[in-house]
Amino acid sequence: MSTREILTLQFGHYSNYVGAHFWNIQELGFDYTGTVKAECNHDILYREGQTANGEVTYTPRLLLADLKGSLKTLPTSGGLEEPRVEEDLPWHTVERVEEPTASKNEFLHDIDGENSSNINNKEYNFEQDVQTWTDYLYPRFHPRSVNVIKEYQHGNENESFDYNCSGREIWKSNFGDTFSDKIRKYVEECDSMQGFHVNFDCTDGFSGLALGCIEHLADEYNKVILAFPIIASYFSDNNPSTEDEREKANIKDSVRLVNVALSIEELSQHSALFVPLCTGEKGWRKPGAPRAFDYINYKPEQYYHSSALLASAIDTLSHKYRHKANVHTMSDICADMTGYGRKMAAASFGMPVALKESEYLIDYLNTISKPLYKSITPSCKIATDKIFQLITVRGIPESYLKAPMKEAKDQMKLAAYRCSNVKEMFELYFQANNFLSATNVTVSEKPLDLKTPFPNIFSDCLNKYGFVKDDTVVQKVESCPVIAGFHNGNFMSDVIEKLHRDVSRIKFAKLHKFREQGLEEADYRECLDRLSEFKDNYEDDFEL
Repeated sequence: MSTREILTLQFGHYSNYVGAHFWNIQELGFDYTGTVKAECNHDILYREGQTANGEVTYTPRLLLADLKGSLKTLPTSGGLEEPRVEEDLPWHTVERVEEPTASKNEFLHDIDGENSSNINNKEYNFEQDVQTWTDYLYPRFHPRSVNVIKEYQHGNENESFDYNCSGREIWKSNFGDTFSDKIRKYVEECDSMQGFHVNFDCTDGFSGLALGCIEHLADEYNKVILAFPIIASYFSDNNPSTEDEREKANIKDSVRLVNVALSIEELSQHSALFVPLCTGEKGWRKPGAPRAFDYINYKPEQYYHSSALLASAIDTLSHKYRHKANVHTMSDICADMTGYGRKMAAASFGMPVALKESEYLIDYLNTISKPLYKSITPSCKIATDKIFQLITVRGIPESYLKAPMKEAKDQMKLAAYRCSNVKEMFELYFQANNFLSATNVTVSEKPLDLKTPFPNIFSDCLNKYGFVKDDTVVQKVESCPVIAGFHNGNFMSDVIEKLHRDVSRIKFAKLHKFREQGLEEADYRECLDRLSEFKDNYEDDFEL
């Protein structure tokens, strides 16, 4: 079986919060004993290498970008030994950035010391300790992975990296050349590459940086680009208390909105498939009210919390083209989801799948009256009719499927009782609930493992396996059944229409910084026109 490698690119501070959780999930899910059968092919996302001392390493096939001052305790070398001298890596001297030494929290001390194997049995105060994404990062990265933008300081309002055009300029600089060279080195190492995952903050300067990179990928490599433009769950100006603060917040809102619109329009040209993500309901101007998940209590103002939900969703969605038993590639997924030029799709997520510990799946699906998942695409209500969807379900044992014939009673009257496995039962459920729709279901036996440092955001009503308890005994949730999906259909036109309507209300004359940094009004108007034309791909003359 070929490796089918994927190179992951992360641009932006919140996207790196998501990425830190994503890579934690991967690394903490490895089995080093050889006793657990792995469902996913880890070589798709990881590469094998060697340190300068000849020690074998296994690191994410990853390039990430963030601002100066954002790394805290993580060295720009990624935390591993320096590369061998004979490796031709001129980029290492170019990218070296010296930062003040920061103190490590208790968790980071433990994973670097003798207590690394005991972290899952210890309580940490992550809510207080986490100030940036490196404060809960478990794995170490390859020396070429970490890339720092030296022209901008993280958290500095006087030189904030807020504008799409700023990112474009960075990409055109030496940074872009260096980054492109690192991409080439990763690609040359691959035998049968699937393509690129690109996760990026689409509300600030990282949108321009990511889009410059995506255009480069489209020009240079004949590979699939799957992009997740990400909107943070909260911004510091979301709750202004004075008129002056309110005016500044409105300006920042407008800037973010324009960045999002520019991102969506360019992705419609250069990506194979893109899926906007946000745990807020609105997303376009403000994240809005947080999406509510049953039995989950998270704080949207804490990136450590909300990013864990998005990372869990991305991990689950990617099972479709990482699962060892599946022949689908990322190219297949993108082709399935993007008929008629519909390159933008929505994502859904449900955590946990709220089965009671004494309940059978057949009864749960027969009685549930609300969707199994919530949309995690901003300003999007996922339709139930005339849609294409790729659903991934994980962590529901076959023993939960249905009662034995001797105990089945009323279950035997249901058509679903003829289903012989979890996959068939979910396929029947979606067939019955989604009119004129095409649904493909992937099932993974293993649940989402919730090892430290995943946030403790679960209700006391769940047992250790993430099922709803029958008793009141408090248990620490160690794993969880989840469901996630890609969805596309007519309903996406409303999402684009809302974005186009909101951004069209902004007068270009007020976008001073965009104009100062080279965005011409004619180009801006043309971009909005193309965005409107893109919406036409989702009109109602579509038939399955």
